[in-house]
Amino acid sequence: MANKIEIGINQRIPISLLEMALLATLEGQGTPEYFAELASTEYQGENRIRKSTYVMGRLTNRNPLMPFLQENKDSVISALRSKTDRPIILAAVINSAYSFGYDLTAILGKYLHVQTQVTTALLASKLSEKYGSNRSLPNAMNCVIPMLIEAGFFHRPCPGFFEAIHHSGYSQLALEAYKRSFFQHNPMIPTDSDVSTNPYFEFLDL
Repeated sequence: MANKIEIGINQRIPISLLEMALLATLEGQGTPEYFAELASTEYQGENRIRKSTYVMGRLTNRNPLMPFLQENKDSVISALRSKTDRPIILAAVINSAYSFGYDLTAILGKYLHVQTQVTTALLASKLSEKYGSNRSLPNAMNCVIPMLIEAGFFHRPCPGFFEAIHHSGYSQLALEAYKRSFFQHNPMIPTDSDVSTNPYFEFLDL
């Protein structure tokens, strides 16, 4: 079947840049001009900088999670300095902005629940059922996977294999942000539902 669902991400953003863009947005300074400045510290070429600027905007200003983060600005800034909260907050930000990140995380969670490792090939096969198997799929995987790994959300022990990190000791704020990233993509599920057994939550010790 042809790819009928837009993946939407075609540029990896280093986590250090995402954090700076996020903090700037929380302080009301997250402008396209600032994002372009950040992108130019990492990338060369007008097209690459333009793509990076767009993705940073989607991860921050245009992110459905941003109103919640703004309401809890001081706590979020503290959470980004916390070893236990930071991976969960960043995963929530990425996966709220991009359904591809959400689906990738949920598929990993489903298979890591029953086995200790998942291969890139299995992950790509399952993602292709929804997104098709054209060139944009591996490109998107090469954007989202390194971001989630760099954020410390899950682990790649060697090329082509993924393992879970089971997060514990995180704050209620981090959990709420992550839950909101789930409900963002599951609007028919009541927000007071018990989601602890959903594969998306495999990475959190609930």
